[in-house]
Amino acid sequence: MVVMLLFSRVLLAQCQKLELVVAGDVMVSCARRGDLALIAFSMYKTKYAQQTYAVMHDRTKPLPQILSSYPRGSKELRGLYTKRFTPNDAYDWFSSRGVQLKTEGDGRMFPDTDDSQTIIDAITNAAIRAGVRLRIKEKVENVEYRKKHNGEAKCFALKLSSKTQSQERIITEEVFDSVVLATGSFAIGHEIARSLGHNIVMPVPSLFTFDAKDLVKENGLFHGLAGVSLPMARLSLTITDDMHSSANELPADEMELSDTKITSNIQKKKRRGAKKKSSSIIQEGPLLITHHGISGPATLRLSAFAAREFHAVNYKCKVNIHFCPKFEEEQRLVNGASGSSDTILTDELWKMTQLIPKRKISTGCPLFMKELEYEGNGPIISKRLWSTLVKYSSIPTDTTWGDASKSMIRSLASALTSFPLTVTSKGTFKEEFVTAGGIHLKEVDMTNMESKIIPGLFMCGEVLDVDGVTGGFNFMNCWSTGFVAGEGAAEFCMDNN
Repeated sequence: MVVMLLFSRVLLAQCQKLELVVAGDVMVSCARRGDLALIAFSMYKTKYAQQTYAVMHDRTKPLPQILSSYPRGSKELRGLYTKRFTPNDAYDWFSSRGVQLKTEGDGRMFPDTDDSQTIIDAITNAAIRAGVRLRIKEKVENVEYRKKHNGEAKCFALKLSSKTQSQERIITEEVFDSVVLATGSFAIGHEIARSLGHNIVMPVPSLFTFDAKDLVKENGLFHGLAGVSLPMARLSLTITDDMHSSANELPADEMELSDTKITSNIQKKKRRGAKKKSSSIIQEGPLLITHHGISGPATLRLSAFAAREFHAVNYKCKVNIHFCPKFEEEQRLVNGASGSSDTILTDELWKMTQLIPKRKISTGCPLFMKELEYEGNGPIISKRLWSTLVKYSSIPTDTTWGDASKSMIRSLASALTSFPLTVTSKGTFKEEFVTAGGIHLKEVDMTNMESKIIPGLFMCGEVLDVDGVTGGFNFMNCWSTGFVAGEGAAEFCMDNN
């Protein structure tokens, strides 16, 4: 049996005889037992080779936790990750080919060489051993689905262009029984799918940082804070009517609710006098203040789960920051505190007026974690960030806790739990080529990744409306859907020949 594994950024192949054509950045292939075309961008020669990305995420994590890291496609991937090509299968595939993977503390898995060339070599060698032949410098111009010359069956006609040594352009046409699209988020894959009758959910950027120019500019509140980090912060984006209307214009999956700590949560909040409910998209995780704004896992997760909402407002909006959600959690679970975040922090800070009345408030954060696990043994807020928040709360630097008024304490508590950060633009991140959008999943049979519109057309990876947060999740999508698509396409060819 011809069995292939093809992914958006990298290629794996296991087959009896398979011929691949590398058409510039595009790959086309045909199998000896039935003609099979594989169209994919060879990003492993460009993006992947420049730095080491997580190959996958910790395979020992519970499946619901892994799936919760996919803003779009989590429901559809469940069956694939359970029965077809699981995270354990991906791990075993690499291990059996001499690639040892190590797991970082945050769950990302890398080759123990810390060199992406290790992954490239394993994939390339697997293809060579399987009898794959590469043809380079050809380009796929378009794909047509039409009847064969005998008129009894349909096929895919691929128009290919290449150049001679004298740079003369040559156009040729080849016929295939099946096509697999694995073009990632590049436009050519979507154009081919659309030309064959598929609907495309408009791609928008995902996994980006937030610029906050007003905060980080000279004399800005965050100026000089670059490098300050928090082990855990909570970011929330309130959805406006403009965001709602834009998101509703395009078909897209609803975000999943999850009970895990670092996942997407949608909280509905009633506004007095409002006819409609507003919602907030909330993410938790480590946070980093940069020279341009904020970054870190919490930021990237919010950018992914709210990709369309940010795009709808041209990346200009307000994001609220809760700088100490774990401390609040401890007060609720251990000490039985209740009420809003502001109320809990106000109560804890007010205790300082009795415990340390002579200490200046600006000296440093007096709050420590006592029971719950937390990174570091010091105060929950660093000294530099604390003094900034005290200044933001309009508390004079020489004010002692004993002289603090109730309004001062409330203002400081509010700054700690709901600091308003004005996002002025979308920043950049090394994995920003990940996008939200692609071929609509309702048009794909997820049991074999075959089109429900065109028999023999298969697709996998990021050409689909599936994307994950940073940490190896996007590659795992490519491994699993690529395996199933390759296997399904090979079976289709043999069944029809």
